[in-house]
Amino acid sequence: MSDASTSVHVPRRIGLLGAESTGKTTLAHDLASSIDGFIAEEYLRDFVRDFARLPTLADQEGIFLTQQATVVTVVRAATHATVPWVIADPLPLMTAVYSIVYFDDDSLVDPGIVDASGYDHLLWCAPDFDAEPETGMRDGEEMRSRTESVIAELIAPRLIESGCSVTRLTGDLDTRMATAKTTLTCA
Repeated sequence: MSDASTSVHVPRRIGLLGAESTGKTTLAHDLASSIDGFIAEEYLRDFVRDFARLPTLADQEGIFLTQQATVVTVVRAATHATVPWVIADPLPLMTAVYSIVYFDDDSLVDPGIVDASGYDHLLWCAPDFDAEPETGMRDGEEMRSRTESVIAELIAPRLIESGCSVTRLTGDLDTRMATAKTTLTCA
């Protein structure tokens, strides 16, 4: 027997997807401040820093699983702190996208779609402003365009087909933030 005083708060989850240098991290930080959320940060950055190399195909599944585990850990922390939102920057599915872009391997797409289906909202950041270089982490406009194409042609249709709430964010960062907040408020 339970009563309302012992109910557990479960935070809602937002997943960010988009190519490199599309404002995901800036958006995550702005959203977290604005809507009271915790951020599950990108494990790939830690991987590159800690191992002093770029990942190989053999690393991709571990990166995917670690990003999932990071989200779970942050959800637990948010539950304990009664923080209403968790923002995955990025969604673990982005590892599947990068596996296609860099290694022509789609083995993580199905588990990535299943994982994404558990999120309350997915925010897809468009590459419609200039990319900012970041040595060792960003590969430039050609890879950004290829990543965007994989999301647009393969990933977004699968997400929508599986019933995910996907909102495309375009424009400058203020416009993206306003669209994201409107999307989250209306849901």
